Amino acid sequence: MNTTFACNPKQRSGALHLTQKVDYGMILLTALAKDKNQISIKKVAVENDVSFLFLQKIAGLLQKAGFIRSERGKLGGYSLNGELKDYNLGQVIEALEGPIAIVPCLNKLSKITCKRVNYCSVRPTFEKINKEIQDAINTKTLDNFI
Repeated sequence: MNTTFACNPKQRSGALHLTQKVDYGMILLTALAKDKNQISIKKVAVENDVSFLFLQKIAGLLQKAGFIRSERGKLGGYSLNGELKDYNLGQVIEALEGPIAIVPCLNKLSKITCKRVNYCSVRPTFEKINKEIQDAINTKTLDNFI
C-alpha cells in the first residue's frame, strides 16, 4: 500500500513546531537568495504553491525587520537586504512570531503573569531547555537552508 503524506496547514505537527508564517517566510527568503535579481511575491507564491496574500503580509513583516527591501515599478520587486550568513533562523522567527518561548511564562513580551513564577518547580528546567533551543536555532544561518 502506497501512502502519500501531504503538508496540511490546519494540522499541528506537535507541541513544539514552527508556524506556517515562519515556514513561508523561510520559503520567501531562500527564494530571494537564490534569485539575485528582484522578484515578485506573486512569482514566489506561484512557484511554491503558497497563498499570495499571506506571503505579501509576511514580506511586509520581513521588510519592517530589515531582512528584505522592495522597489516599485516595472522592474521592481523584492530582494534580500544583505547576505544569508548575516541572518539566522532565530531572528526570522522573532521577526515573524515574537520571542521564542516554550511556555508562556518565558515569553519576555507576554502580559500573562503566572501566579507560580516565584516558586514554580519546573520553570528552571523549562528556562534551560528554552535557552538550548534558542542557541540551536540561532546557529542556523539562512545559508544553511540553501
